[in-house]
Amino acid sequence: MGIIRKIFFTFSVLFACSLSAQTVSDTVVFDGDTYVKHIVQAGESLKSISKLHKVRTADILENNEIQKRLYYHQLLYIPVYENQQKSKDKESHLSVQKKIELAAKFKDTSKLNIALLMPYSLVKNKVLKVYKDSDVALSFHIGVELALDSLRKQGKDICLYAFDTNKDALKVHQIVSSKVLDNMDIIIGPLYANNFSILCKKYGNDNTKILISPLSKNTKNVKNYQAVYQLSLSFQIQANIIKEHVLKYHKDERVIILNESKQEGKSMYIKDLFSKDEKIVETFTVESTKIDVIRKIFKEKQVVIIPSESQAFVSKLLGSIGGMDSTSLVFGLYDWKKYDNLDVDNLMFLDVKFPDAYSFNNASDHDISFLRLFEQKYNTNQTKHTYIAYNSMMHFCSDFSYFKFQSVTNGGKINTYAPLHHYVDYELVPVE
Repeated sequence: MGIIRKIFFTFSVLFACSLSAQTVSDTVVFDGDTYVKHIVQAGESLKSISKLHKVRTADILENNEIQKRLYYHQLLYIPVYENQQKSKDKESHLSVQKKIELAAKFKDTSKLNIALLMPYSLVKNKVLKVYKDSDVALSFHIGVELALDSLRKQGKDICLYAFDTNKDALKVHQIVSSKVLDNMDIIIGPLYANNFSILCKKYGNDNTKILISPLSKNTKNVKNYQAVYQLSLSFQIQANIIKEHVLKYHKDERVIILNESKQEGKSMYIKDLFSKDEKIVETFTVESTKIDVIRKIFKEKQVVIIPSESQAFVSKLLGSIGGMDSTSLVFGLYDWKKYDNLDVDNLMFLDVKFPDAYSFNNASDHDISFLRLFEQKYNTNQTKHTYIAYNSMMHFCSDFSYFKFQSVTNGGKINTYAPLHHYVDYELVPVE
């Protein structure tokens, strides 16, 4: 928890950008011209400042030494014109070449407002101990901050607003009803599906916004609201990824699906997927995971699909399959990555494969760059949710493309990008 505690100490008060500019009432006179001082605030752009003072952006550029971009607390001198005619006169005297030079010197961009709704639970955090349920939120926030550093260096004008949902539906209702999210362009969170539904009821069909569900696998909201983007993999998407791989590389081999007792629905869903491509597969309900009981299901060689998220069931079943003489290639679900009781040697022996949208890739320049940025800033190892948050921000706020989205009929979009991974030399790597 070292990194979380470290960040929390610097995170005692969540920041928020002020939409109002700070100005100094004193005026100054240079060479007979009057100016008012303006101190740049977070989230301000040249465009917003010129609108506030009712002057042109060219007037601000002409009267200030601006190097590429504005910076926080920069002091600007805003020209004060006695009337609109004087402003027009000054504009007419600007040569075409001067206007071109000013445009090349500073490219004004629109500000992007992003809201982050996370269960920080700041009230429950102590000075020497961080509330455990805050881990995911703080880890995610770190990734957002790291991405903001990169995006602002690229010239992106982004203002981040952080809100503590405290895992409380009432708190989410208060945030949504307060209208503080009305001016947001992107809203990330809440993390949990029920609280995210509260957000969707007001903004889910607002085509001026992007609502991101970053971690929940529940597809209820993405099916009903057009502005929603779901990042986590649904079971249906994982099943289709597995089916496509099996049909491409193991089409002529025997395929069996093993499910727990009273969990036949997922097996039938996968069976139907294969049947649409005229591939016959067999399904079996496993009442007992003991090797002597399941041995009768297996033949000399087969592809095995186990659509279960039960850690105990998966662990015992894989142990038994690994102990048999038959050759089996096993496919599972993304959640298996989180199980700490699985025998990696057995996973390699069975060549277990599962979809993974968030696996760090040592061969990726993007991933290496992320790791270097993180280690330079925090001097420690990155966490899973930090990596997810960083990629989410870079995907939606820059030209970098990480996710692949599929539109849902009458609804939003769901991520379909999740290459199959397996263990090689005790390292989780993409399947070639």
